[in-house]
Amino acid sequence: MSRRIKILFAVGCVLLTQCLDDGFTGPSRMARVLDGLANNVALPQYDAFVVETKVMAEAAVAFCASPDAAGLGSGRRAWLSAKSPWKRSEVVLFGPVVEYPLRLGPKLDDWPVKGSSVEKMVTGDAALDQAAFDGKGTATRGLPVVEYLLWSNESGSEPLAALTDDSRRCEALVGVTADVAMNAVRLRDAWRDEWNPQVTTPESVEDGAYDTSQEVLDEWVNRMAFTVENIRVIKLGKPAGDDANGQIQPDIIESRLSGRSLSDARDALQGVYWVWTGGDAADSIGVRDLLQGAAVVSETETLFQAAMDELAGLPDPLEETLMANPESIVPAKNALTALQTVIQGEVATSIGVNLKFNDADGD
Repeated sequence: MSRRIKILFAVGCVLLTQCLDDGFTGPSRMARVLDGLANNVALPQYDAFVVETKVMAEAAVAFCASPDAAGLGSGRRAWLSAKSPWKRSEVVLFGPVVEYPLRLGPKLDDWPVKGSSVEKMVTGDAALDQAAFDGKGTATRGLPVVEYLLWSNESGSEPLAALTDDSRRCEALVGVTADVAMNAVRLRDAWRDEWNPQVTTPESVEDGAYDTSQEVLDEWVNRMAFTVENIRVIKLGKPAGDDANGQIQPDIIESRLSGRSLSDARDALQGVYWVWTGGDAADSIGVRDLLQGAAVVSETETLFQAAMDELAGLPDPLEETLMANPESIVPAKNALTALQTVIQGEVATSIGVNLKFNDADGD
C-alpha cells in the first residue's frame, strides 16, 4: 500500500469513526438528543406551566376579593391558558409526574372530575390552606377541580352566583388554584434538579431510574406512541362510545365543562411532535435526528401533519360534535392509528427501541 493511500485510509477511518459517533444513533448524537428532550422540550413546558398556574392562582384571589363577571372571565381564561403547557407535556409520563414520592400527575389532573367530592369539600369545614391540600386526595385537587368550580356546580345555578353567594366556595377556588400552582413548581423543580441527570446522563447516576441512554430513549419513543394512542382511545374513542356499543359517553370527556377537550388533544399531539423534532427552535434536535432513513422521516412527518390537520378540522366543543355526528371523528382516529403504527414500527426499529405496553390509566 502506498504512503498516500495509507494516509487517505487513515483519514477515512477517523472520519468514519466521527460519523458513527456523531451521526444517527452514535453516543454523541444520542447525548445531544436526550439533553434536548429534557431541557428544550420538557423543561420549557414545565416552566410555562409554573407561570400560567401562578397567573391562574392570582386571578382566583382577585376574583374572590371582588366577584364579578369580568373576574370570572379572567379566571377562566387563566385556566384555559394553564392547560396548554400541561397538555403539551403529557408525553412526559415518567419522572416526577408519576414516580413516588411526588407522583404529581394525579394531583394535578385526575379526570373526569367527581362533582360530589368537590361539593363535599365546599360544604365541609376542613381547612383549605396549602397544608390541608397536601393531605387531600386527588378527587379534590388539580385542574379538573378548578374547572368544575369555574364552570359548574351540582345545584345548577350560574357559577358566578354560586361563587358570589358562598364565600366558602370561593375560598375553595383560591385554595385549589394555589395548590395547583405549588405542585407546578414542585414538578418543574424536581425535573430540573433531580431528574435531569437521570434522563440525560443516566450512566452517571447511581441507582437512577435508567441504566443506559438507550433505556431513556426507549422511554421517550414509547411515550410518543402511547400519547398518540391515548389521544385516539381516551380523549376521542371512549367518549364516542367505542367501549359502549356506540353510546356517547359525555361524562368521560376531558375538559368537558370548559369545552376545551379538542384543544387538549391538539396540545398533547403537539407535545409528541416536539419530542420528534426536539422543540420548535430552528436548531432543535429530536428523535427524528437519530433515524438513518430519510424515507421514514418523511413518512412520519406526513403522518404527523395528517393527524394534526384532522384534529384541527374537528369542530369545538367535542361533546356537540359527538352528539351531532360521532362518525366525524373517525378520520382523526384513523390518522392517529397510522401515526402510532409508524412510531412503533419503522421509527422504533430504526433506532433499536425496545417496545413496551401502554400503562396509561387516564391520569
